[in-house]
Amino acid sequence: MDGLSSVSGLPNYQKALENVTDLNKSSVLGTQNSGKQFGDYLTDAVSSLNNNMKVMDKGTTDMIRGDQSDLGSIMTKMTETQLSLQTAVQVRNKCLDAYNDLKNMQF
Repeated sequence: MDGLSSVSGLPNYQKALENVTDLNKSSVLGTQNSGKQFGDYLTDAVSSLNNNMKVMDKGTTDMIRGDQSDLGSIMTKMTETQLSLQTAVQVRNKCLDAYNDLKNMQF
């Protein structure tokens, strides 16, 4: 059942995604929005990825030492961390593509 607890944070990610994609009239008109900026979301995502990697490393080390015998939870953490890293790489690739598109625009 430990593997299911990692899915419990999914609604928080969904709310964050809704906040990022929600375009209200004040942001369209160019006025300042009191919500989080893109950099804040990016920092939170990198911190979350870093925490996932630390937990996975600790679980793997504990398994090798023999301190933990639940292979299922360790494999779940490994898979979760792998998916988080793949998502981060894809976001980075999309950001670089957008930057290159802007850089190659003619004004």
